[in-house]
Amino acid sequence: MNSPLQLEHYFFERMHCVANADISAEEIQDWHRADDSRFGLRVELGTNPDSEHEWQVAVDFYTSAEYDKKSPYELHFKVIGFFQVDEAFEHDNLERLIRVNGSSVLYSAMRELVALFTSRAPWGPVQLPTVNFRLLSPEDLVGTHAVAERKADD
Repeated sequence: MNSPLQLEHYFFERMHCVANADISAEEIQDWHRADDSRFGLRVELGTNPDSEHEWQVAVDFYTSAEYDKKSPYELHFKVIGFFQVDEAFEHDNLERLIRVNGSSVLYSAMRELVALFTSRAPWGPVQLPTVNFRLLSPEDLVGTHAVAERKADD
């Protein structure tokens, strides 16, 4: 059974991973065990002004400047996806469906890319924490805006 939300296309706008050469083995281990304050996350939603069933979702993930210890990596990844909602699908809060499900789909793709990048980096692979996109705080959700143009599939 297909979901009423279908991913049409996605791409990575940013893929940034820099290893910190000035860090001790103990600091690396502490960072890998640290809580999720070491990361930041923002989600941005956009809709086609001509079609309420066409959406764009951007998930922006980065190492947080608020983490007060050394980080083995400077990470910044941003993925953008284009989604189509089945026109027959009725939902009382379409924006929430897009935010939660669309972000989850893109974040999963990002998790694999970050793991791949860092598995070949000197301080070991980074597995992104699981995120509950239903609980995003207002400051993490950039907002909904109209997207005038959509990128064509390659």
